[in-house]
Amino acid sequence: MRYRNNAIATFLLLALTGFALLSIYLLMPPRPEPAAAPAEEFSAERAMKYVHQIAQEPHAMGTAAHADVREYLLSEMRQLGLDPQVQEATAVNEAGKAAYVGHVYNLIGRMKGSSAGDTAILLVAHYDSQPNARGAGDDGAGVAAILETIRALKQAEPLDHDVIVLLTDGEEYGLYGAKAFMKHPWAQEVALVLNMEARGTAGPSLTFEMSPGNGWVVKQFIEAAPHPYVSSLAYEIYSRMPNDTDFTVFKDAGYTGLNSAFIGGFVNYHKVTDSPENLSQHSLQHHGSNLLALTRHFGHTSLAATKAPDAVFFNFIDNWVIRYNANLNLLWIALATLLLVVTLMIGVQKRAFTVGQVVIGFLASMLLVAAVVGLFIPINRLVLQLMPLSHSFNGLYGADMFFISYLLLALGLFLLLSWFALRWLRLFSLVMGMLVLQFVLAVVLYLLIPNATYLLLFPMLFTLAGVLAIFLTGLYEGEKVNFKFALILLLAAVPAVFIMMPIVQVVFAAFSLQLPIGMVALFVLLLGLLLPLLRVIERSFSWRGFPLLPLLLLLAGGIEVARAIGYEQPAPERPLHSHVSYFLNADAGKAYWASAFQVTDEWNQQFFQDSTTTGPLREIYPHAAIEYLKSEAAPLTVPAPVAEVLQDTVIGDERLLRLRLSSPRGAAHLELVLQPQTPDALLSATLAGEDLQLEPIDATQSLVYFTRLHGLPTSKEVELELRLKSGAPLTLYLYDQSIGLPQELVTQPKPAHVVAEQGRESNLTVVRKQYTF
Repeated sequence: MRYRNNAIATFLLLALTGFALLSIYLLMPPRPEPAAAPAEEFSAERAMKYVHQIAQEPHAMGTAAHADVREYLLSEMRQLGLDPQVQEATAVNEAGKAAYVGHVYNLIGRMKGSSAGDTAILLVAHYDSQPNARGAGDDGAGVAAILETIRALKQAEPLDHDVIVLLTDGEEYGLYGAKAFMKHPWAQEVALVLNMEARGTAGPSLTFEMSPGNGWVVKQFIEAAPHPYVSSLAYEIYSRMPNDTDFTVFKDAGYTGLNSAFIGGFVNYHKVTDSPENLSQHSLQHHGSNLLALTRHFGHTSLAATKAPDAVFFNFIDNWVIRYNANLNLLWIALATLLLVVTLMIGVQKRAFTVGQVVIGFLASMLLVAAVVGLFIPINRLVLQLMPLSHSFNGLYGADMFFISYLLLALGLFLLLSWFALRWLRLFSLVMGMLVLQFVLAVVLYLLIPNATYLLLFPMLFTLAGVLAIFLTGLYEGEKVNFKFALILLLAAVPAVFIMMPIVQVVFAAFSLQLPIGMVALFVLLLGLLLPLLRVIERSFSWRGFPLLPLLLLLAGGIEVARAIGYEQPAPERPLHSHVSYFLNADAGKAYWASAFQVTDEWNQQFFQDSTTTGPLREIYPHAAIEYLKSEAAPLTVPAPVAEVLQDTVIGDERLLRLRLSSPRGAAHLELVLQPQTPDALLSATLAGEDLQLEPIDATQSLVYFTRLHGLPTSKEVELELRLKSGAPLTLYLYDQSIGLPQELVTQPKPAHVVAEQGRESNLTVVRKQYTF
């Protein structure tokens, strides 16, 4: 066919672009309510006062700033009438051969309901931050949303159920606070959990996780939330990922509940730039509006039976959420099969294609999709090589720019390759090949992740219906395309755009340049459904049969990539993340700078000028195995961690050794390496009252045991109890770990465009002291 109707092509181009933008825009967060909003409503402006206080500076567990935030929140909870209590407790995580203990200070309050029962709704957020992050989004926004929700609830009649507020400690170091709460008597009264999280500082609040048997809670959520943003695809994917939040603890324990987070502004996640200035009030409003409405709804709803079979659910247009029983997936698959067969039969009957041409179209479709996706592997690798010095896991300052550029490149490549394919294939042969491919993928998705099948199934169903209508009306014939042809296919494409395009965007927001292939693959599948319309546009804007539009799109994508790369250059508002820590062996009087990255940056290169080597930090940890860039440093004169004997007795064949461990310099954490004379000489170990399950680890010349205490109590002391075979000496390597470098050794202060790298192993001062008992 030859397409010459530029007016129709222009209309289609504008319509498809508009639909794509609208599908994403409609799911953006709502406008914040002003501080003068009615008292019974949630106001992001009012909630921001909490965020500003919480996120003044990093406040990781065990730090002085953490204690300050705790006292502030206790004061605010008292003013809200929650009669708060501090749950000081410990929890333990087993991780391979090591064990990690967290000493937490959970903040717990309760708003009484009118019912005499003991059923309660639990609102959860964590108030600790990552060590080098201010924590405005993660999770100051969650804490603020809960406190503002409680304030609003206090303006009306009591709910039927009690509401328990749990502000957990130690989430960032291992979900310690949520695990410790399971020991609290109130944990037995919880019937529903609403957890608030963040993986950035912007974007819509996505309810991405829920408890298994989610049919009931999803139904309630869709009915009650004023701005629901939810997807069973996200639920299925997240349930297969290793990521954890506090909600994981409750979900694994069998509680019913929901977990919500915003993931835009990922570049600020776990960074010092996770600040109130960078936190979107729109996102906070979305967070809080939904939380308030859900708490009110569940507060007056029976919570006696909160489990039902998993459902399929997804946003279609704006707040319209489609939900149906997962068993209906088989019906939709059957309907798709019938519609595909009928469309193929009618198409053959109408001589739009032959069966052989469809088979060739199917093979060409697979090659087309694989080629576009495959080409992005070297494209993305080249982009990463051209980027300014950065670490890919940190996210992108210009994420939207990269998203647009990758869409342009993918669209240009798709149109160019389909232009080549259509020189040998009839249009509807390739179109039906694409539909057969998507049918196969939908069936595979149904078999592997049934509740995510909707993502491919419904777009394909409507596209098939549109193609069938074109065949039945004979509009596929002729050289020119009329408005009726375009309108039928455009209407059939609406579900595809509104279902798939927001997922394309959220997948890129979640993985950015770390894994853009998923976004590209999904986008190309969407383009496959739009192929007849794209063909109209491409042919109408060609020049003498030459594919001008694809080349222009590739050029535009390349220019946008260059702009995006340039935008990543470090600046005070877009700082470089630099990794370095300081380690001191107090016994040997030797110290070292160390970085987890082999390439230095303009600031941390000052620490790696002379005697720089790479290798494990065996000078500090006898069992070290991770490769570091390291260099000798000047030794500090600071108090070393202390191990004081409280009890050393022998009863029969066993020796009981009790030690008081402390950090005179007030560090945040402790690390212990236990080296008995023989590995089997250590019979048991208890740290801070928690029994440790330790296994021997290979060290330089022997086997050792390793454990770590996250969050030293305010006394900066903790007890270690060891049971050993009698007559077995023990060497203890004791480390205290504080956040921040010794500034007296930093000759070149950080410029405004450099900040500490994220993570629990960055920007540390670690002091080691050896003891033998």
